[in-house]
Formats: sequence, structure tokens, C-alpha cells
Amino acid sequence: MWDTGMVSVIGRKELTSGILPRNLLARVGWRTGETVNVVFGSASRRIRLQGGEDDAWQMPVGLLRGLGMTPRRWSYQIDRERRSIRFGPLIGIMTTWHMTPYFRSVMRAAASRGMMVVVFRPQNFRGGVRQLEAWGLVNGTVNRVVVPWPDVVYNRIPNRGGELLISTRECQRALAKAKIPVFNRKFFHKWRIHRLLRRDEQALKYLPETQPMVSMQQVGHFLNRYPAAYLKPNGGSKGQGIVRVRRLRGQGYQISFRRGKHNYQQSYGSWAQAAPMIRRAMYQRSYVVQEEIPLANYYGRPFDVRVTLYKNGKREWIPCGPAAKIAGRGSITTHVANGGRAIPLARALRHAFGNQAEEVRGRIERAAVDLALAVERVTGLELGEMGLDIGLTAQGRVAMFEANSKPGRAVFAAAWNREERWQSLLYLCDYAASLAGFHKGVS
Repeated sequence: MWDTGMVSVIGRKELTSGILPRNLLARVGWRTGETVNVVFGSASRRIRLQGGEDDAWQMPVGLLRGLGMTPRRWSYQIDRERRSIRFGPLIGIMTTWHMTPYFRSVMRAAASRGMMVVVFRPQNFRGGVRQLEAWGLVNGTVNRVVVPWPDVVYNRIPNRGGELLISTRECQRALAKAKIPVFNRKFFHKWRIHRLLRRDEQALKYLPETQPMVSMQQVGHFLNRYPAAYLKPNGGSKGQGIVRVRRLRGQGYQISFRRGKHNYQQSYGSWAQAAPMIRRAMYQRSYVVQEEIPLANYYGRPFDVRVTLYKNGKREWIPCGPAAKIAGRGSITTHVANGGRAIPLARALRHAFGNQAEEVRGRIERAAVDLALAVERVTGLELGEMGLDIGLTAQGRVAMFEANSKPGRAVFAAAWNREERWQSLLYLCDYAASLAGFHKGVS
């Protein structure tokens, strides 16, 4: 039924029909003079076929322009029964932000696969007009383009405020109405995700005790069971608003937090003194309280593990470029934005676990895949990427701190992670193609 591959598409002004290799026409059972549909995104055009000897496909320039395509190498899919040739896929990235180096990298990865990625803002996606103004890669340069509606959309709205915009919500509704698949549709809420995962047998063993914070009295009771706890905002990112509270061995409590670019640490003799100061250190938003997991150390500094997972073309979760995040001096988190740094996971594990490093790495990656599958099960969301912050004790216990549906990519910036960085982009494109209904191979 399917015939797929990559082909160079040439545009010629004088043509009124498409010239395809004769051996291809014979393979799919089509004849010279027959008419088929050529499809790109939501656009389609009818064209009469001719047989040729060249491996490249020759198309009328007007046809390509009408479809929003440019001459270059394209991935194609021929549906013999429906008599159609589909190019692409055309992948849309939705954002309220500007063009970023990351988006450019996804565009280049897609082009290497014969696909096309365009970046658009929600207000540019309008119902009724099946065209989209966006940024796209044309002849190696990012330019403004007009293309049909995409085959699939990757939601990269950068923050929760962007999700709440009227334009974003209207765009989401229009995409749903047009039945265009969207993946990574929204941010996760820390407590909701934890609450749902507690019901999943596969995930439960990796979860530190976590509760929605309702009062300071509750935090005090929590600290009667655990020597230390983290208070985390449900909608926070990059470690902002996190507060750590520790019971001191003698009497009293130690409070640690970050404000702006500075780390603060203060001690109080009683809970009555500490509680108001904890409130002041917190942002005015909903929080969870979570037991502290004593982390393994790298030369005296605690580290946790960032595992970024991507789905491949078979929709399997693949850990990609896992890294150890080393806490900055005086910092209560390992976030790079708060003075932390990322190093190869293997280096940190060798230091902390010696000849057991590979075994521990395998444990981490198995846990990451288990957790990614569990998040999918309990949320019912279509997800193509996920970031997991995983704690690791000196004894090798694995615990999940947080799951992110819009993971940052700081761990891929280092030279030692460049290969995995590129591979992650290819996985993303292959998954998007699968979600868009593009099939690999000939059948």
C-alpha cells in the first residue's frame, strides 16, 4: 500500500505535469497520463504524471508554490490505493516566544530527514483560512513563509502564562477542530502529576513522599517524620521559589532559599520563629512539601540526574544525553540557572559508585522509561519529549523529583553532549512524522 523514501524535487516553469521515474510508476502500478493528488500539509493539488529516466522528480514551479514547497530533497509517501503523493511531513512548532537557536536546530534536523518545520505564533493560526504565516528554513536561511496548515504540531509555549493567553486557547481549539495532532500540549502541575503517579504501581516505588502544602502546621508535622523537606511551587521552573527546611540536631530549624542571584541560609531556635520566615521566603502560589532525598556527591557537592527522553519513530521512549547536575556553592538545587553545572553522567557515577557505575546507570535509565510510560498512562496526554529530574542516593536508590513536559535543553549545550543533542532532534522529528501518519519503508 505504501511506498516511501527521499527524493530530490526539481521545479521547472515550463512543465504542466509531474515527471516521475518510470521504474517508480511501474512499482506502484501507475501509468503515464494518469492523474494523482499531490499533498503537503493541508494543501493538495491534482497533477498528471509522465514517466522519466531521471531519479529526481520534476514538478511545475506553480504547483510547488501553490503547495508552499520549495525545490529540495523531500521525504515522500505514496498511497497507491488513494492515488496520492504526500510530501513532508510539515511540522508546526507553536510558541509565544521568538525564533531561538533550538528552533533553528529542529528545522535543520527536519530538513536532513526531508521534512519541514515551521515556527508560528498562536494568533497566526486562523480558522477558515487554511494557510499559516510562520518562520521556515528556505535554502538554509530562516525566513518568513506562508505554508498550509501543518500535519502535526509540537507545542513549545515557553511558560504557563503563554498557555493562558486567549490566542493560545483559540489556537488549541482550532487545531482540535481541524483534527491536527498536537503533542506536549501543556505544562505539568507538580502535585497533580504526583497524585496521579501514586496510583500507578510501576511509578510508586520511585516517588518520594510528597503532599500538597496546606499550612505551616502541616510542614511542621512533616518535619517530625523527616529530617529535611523541600517546599516547591506547583508552577515553578528553574528552581525559582524553592525553600529547604532542615531540623537541626540540637534544637531549631535551618531555612535555605534563593532570591534573585543570591543564596540565603538562616537558622531559628523554634518552629514558632521559623514558620513566618519560611512564609516570607516562599512565592505567593500553591506549593507541595516533599521529603529530602540525601543525594550522592561529586567531590563534596550533591548531584542529581537530568534524563531527557524522546520518542522515536516507533513511539518508544529513548533516554537521550543523561547528565549529572552538580549543585553550585551554597545552592539548595542543582539547576544550572542557580549556579549548578552539568557534567557527563558517566563521570559522576564513576566517582560516586566506582565499578558499579554502569549498573547504577542502567537502573536510572530503566526508571526513566518506567516513569515516562507511567506519566503517559495517568495523564492521557500525547507526549514526544519529557524531562525527568531524578535523585540518586549514595546507596543507589532512585527517586523522581519532577517531570517536565517542556524540558530545558541546557544539558545539551556542552560539547560532550553534541552527538546526543543532534540525535534528540532526529528522534523528535521521527516521532512527529509517525504521529502525522507518515510510514517508513515499502509495503
